[in-house]
Amino acid sequence: MSKRFTHSALAVTAAAALGLATGGPVLAAPISVHTDMDVTGEAALAHLQELSDISLDHADAGYRAVDTPGYKAASEYVEKVLEASGKFDVTRDTFTVPTQTFGEVSFSVEGEAQETFSTLSNAEGTDAPLTDTAVTLPTDDAYGDKAGGELGCETGDYSDANAGTIVLVQRGVCAFGEKVTAATEAGAAAVIIYNHSPGALNGTVGDRVEGNIAGASMELAEGDALREQILAAGDTPVLGDLTVETTFEDIETWNVIAETKAGDPDDVQMMGAHLDGVAEGPGVNDNASGVAGLLAVAEGLAAQPHDVDNQVRMGFWGAEEIGLVGSTEYVASLSDEEKERISSYLNYDMIGSENYVIGTLDSDGSDVPIPDGVNVPEGSAELEEIFTGYFDSIGQPHVGTEFSGRSDYQAFIDNGIPVSGLFTGADAIKTEEEVELFGGTAGVQQDRNYHTIDDTYENVDQEAMGIMVPAMAYAAHVVAYDLDPVASVDRDRVSVKDLKKSGVEVTVTNLEPGQTVDWTLTADGRTKPGKSPASGTATADESGTATFTVKGIDPSAVRGLPGGYTVSVDTGDTAVEVGFTVGGKG
Repeated sequence: MSKRFTHSALAVTAAAALGLATGGPVLAAPISVHTDMDVTGEAALAHLQELSDISLDHADAGYRAVDTPGYKAASEYVEKVLEASGKFDVTRDTFTVPTQTFGEVSFSVEGEAQETFSTLSNAEGTDAPLTDTAVTLPTDDAYGDKAGGELGCETGDYSDANAGTIVLVQRGVCAFGEKVTAATEAGAAAVIIYNHSPGALNGTVGDRVEGNIAGASMELAEGDALREQILAAGDTPVLGDLTVETTFEDIETWNVIAETKAGDPDDVQMMGAHLDGVAEGPGVNDNASGVAGLLAVAEGLAAQPHDVDNQVRMGFWGAEEIGLVGSTEYVASLSDEEKERISSYLNYDMIGSENYVIGTLDSDGSDVPIPDGVNVPEGSAELEEIFTGYFDSIGQPHVGTEFSGRSDYQAFIDNGIPVSGLFTGADAIKTEEEVELFGGTAGVQQDRNYHTIDDTYENVDQEAMGIMVPAMAYAAHVVAYDLDPVASVDRDRVSVKDLKKSGVEVTVTNLEPGQTVDWTLTADGRTKPGKSPASGTATADESGTATFTVKGIDPSAVRGLPGGYTVSVDTGDTAVEVGFTVGGKG
C-alpha cells in the first residue's frame, strides 16, 4: 500500500474527527478537505434509466447477459459517457470465457410437473432424459434437523439406495458444487438442490466439473413437498422424469476499462462494477445500479477544477454472473509490476436493493466474521473507514456486510490489493435490527427481485441510490486527490501582553503521521535583515495534525511588536502560511 494512500485514509479520519464538511461545493485550490463533488443519486438514476431501456430493448435476446446484443449496447453506452467527459482514456479488454446455454429443462414426479424446477450455472446436463427414475433422499442426517437427511455434502451422506437415482438435497453448509460432486461419487444419476428459504434459488456450482452428474434446483415449498412425498411412500419408489439439455462453448467478450488521462500512473486507484446481467431478467439493480453510480462519479471527477493527483481506473466487468470471469481475467493479465501500482480497489455491486441495507464490505470483521480462507489485504480496513467515516459524518446508519469474495473484488484480494466497497443486499434475509436502522420488511430477502424478471428500474430503491452514490463520489475524491497541508490559528488578533503570556496556537492539518515540519515567523515589512522573530519545529500526531505555539518573539528582530505577522510552515514538499495581527496597548 502506497504512502500516499495511507495519508489519504488518515486525512479522512482526521477531517471527520474535526467536524469538517464532507459535502457541498467543490473547494478552490488548495484542496484542503474531501467532498462528494456534488454527485447525486439523481445523476446516477439518469444513467440507470438508459441502461434499463437497453436491457428491456434486448429482452428477447437475454437482456445484458454475456455474449448478447444487450451487453454490446450497454458497453457502447458506457464508452460514450466516459469519452464525452474528455478526461478518460477508454479501451476494451477482451478475454475468452466458457459459456453455457440451456435447451429443454424439465422435471416431473409421478407425471406432475415441478413448476419451480430450474438450472444451476455450470452444472452438467443429462446425457439422455432420465425416465421413470427413482427420486430419493440422502441417508445421513448428521448435518441437519430433518429426519432422513437433506444436505448431502459428503459421499458418506449417501448409500447404495441412492445409486442411479435422482437425489433431493437441501441447500446449506457446503457449496452447491460440493453437493453435486459428492452425489456423483456416490453413483447418483442426478442431484436436485432445493432452497432453505422462500424464493428462487439462482445458484452456480462454481467451476465446471466435466464428468459430474446433472445438477438443478427447486424452491423451498416445492422441495419440502417432494421430500414429504418420498417419506410418505416408504419402500415404494417415487418415480420422476428429468431432462436438462445444456451446451458449453468458448466465446470472446470484454471488460470496458477507463482511466484518467491525468494522475500518477504509479499510484492507481481502481473502482469497478460488473456490467453484465443474468439472462433471466433486466438486471437493473444487479448491476446496472453500480455501473450507473460509477458513471456519475466519473462525470463528477471530470468536472473538478483540478486534475487528479493519482490515476483513477474504472473497470466495467464482463461475465461476472458466470463466475467473476472478467475481473479475474483482467487481474491475471497484469504483470507483477502493474499489480504493484494498484493502491486500492473499490467494488460496487447492487446499490439500489428494494429492501435495502446500507452496507460496507466488513474488512475488519467487526460486524460479520471473515469467512475461513478469505484473504483480507492490509489497507482494506482503512478503505472501509472512508465509507464508515463518511456515513458517520452525515448521521447515516450503516452495517458491515460479509467480506466473502463473492463479487469482482475476489481477484484483487487474491493478489494482495486493498479492497472495500458498498452493497445494499441480495438474497440475505433482512433482520428486525436492520429494519430499525433502514426500514423495509424483516424476514424476507434484501432484494426480492434478485436474478429475476422483476429486477427492473421501477423496483430499484431511489433512496438507497441517493445515499450510496454520494458516498461513492466521496471515496473517489479521497483516493484521487492528495490533500494540501492547511495552517490555521486559534485567534487572528492578539495583544502584545497576551502574545507574550499565552501566544498564538498554530495548527497544521493534512500531514503524514509523525511528519516533522519547520516553521518560521516574520513580521510583515518589519523584520530586521538577517534576523527571525521566532522559529521552531513540530511533529504531526497520528491523525496527521501538528500543533505549536508562537510566543516569546525576539523584540530585537522586529521594528515594533504591533502589526501583522506571517507563520511559514515548511512541510518538505511545500510551504503553507497563516497570519495574525498583534495590537498595541490593550
